[in-house]
Amino acid sequence: SEDRLCPSCSPKSQALCERPADHRAFHVWKCRYCCRPSSRVCYGTVHFCDGCHDQNTERVRRQQRGGGGTGGGAPPLEAIPCAGESCRYPKPDGQDMHMNGASHRCEQVYYCAACRSAPPGQASTEATGSRNFIVNPSGEQGLRGWRQLNRQMSWQVEQSEVPVSGSTQSNFVSSFQWCVMAQSVPMHYLVNNPSEVRIEVSAKFMGRTDCPSVFRMEAIVLDAQRREIYRMSTQPLDAPADFWERSSLIIEPVQGAHDVVMIVYGKDQRFWQGNFGSKVTECSVRVLCPEDELVSVLREEGDNRQAEIHAQAHNLYRWLWGHAFDILIPLVLIIFAYVMSD
Repeated sequence: SEDRLCPSCSPKSQALCERPADHRAFHVWKCRYCCRPSSRVCYGTVHFCDGCHDQNTERVRRQQRGGGGTGGGAPPLEAIPCAGESCRYPKPDGQDMHMNGASHRCEQVYYCAACRSAPPGQASTEATGSRNFIVNPSGEQGLRGWRQLNRQMSWQVEQSEVPVSGSTQSNFVSSFQWCVMAQSVPMHYLVNNPSEVRIEVSAKFMGRTDCPSVFRMEAIVLDAQRREIYRMSTQPLDAPADFWERSSLIIEPVQGAHDVVMIVYGKDQRFWQGNFGSKVTECSVRVLCPEDELVSVLREEGDNRQAEIHAQAHNLYRWLWGHAFDILIPLVLIIFAYVMSD
């Protein structure tokens, strides 16, 4: 039945997308239990927005605390009815409101971002938009620009065994524990109004033929006080062994957006000593819009240079803060030894 099909094979995605298998990461699905765009996929084919996902998580926790197990008959998640004509999201053909609830019939693809950005009659594998705002996206400059969040296990850089493209010859590689690194992009220096733009966070990843590995990517939107106001992530993805697979997150406009943080996770699944985990390259944060709108969306080039300096300074600050004890303790010991020698 249709509810057992993967999202790419679903008739709902094929009806709105010219290349559903290639464009799967660009499909914007409706939350099954309300009308908002989804940000998560659970149980294989159930799309959730953040709010409904949090409610379902709490429902499952209560069920487990009550000893019901996975089949204990917990109350179903309550759907939010569609507002009908006043609902601003696209309706299914021939209907004046959305179906919201537990049934797979409540699933709907709103649009394919890749097809929407392509010229008529031509399918695009990458939506049009701005340049990449990430500093050092493929490890060409070592780990510059990236903040390592796991101090025990860091991403490393290697030359790519499988070519990525003519201009990309290197990649980051993980190890046997979760390697996690992040980079903050100051959208307020790059874009005239960060609250009004669609943002794509993407990367290419792969693994090795002799050691299975997993990859995950996360995007966080911060406000002017650097408080988290939106979070979106992929599920842990099995890394392909013989080709680079592209994964992307599409962030619809978020009110109060100021900065975007890209976080990438990777590790192997056999706990091998060394760097045998998933690899990542061409990390990217871009604004998605037609080319003729870029002039009005982006700030001047001088502001872009200021944004790069700001990002480097912020990442350096976070690195120094995270390694404060590593730096201060030897310094204190040296001073103490010097004082005692006198």
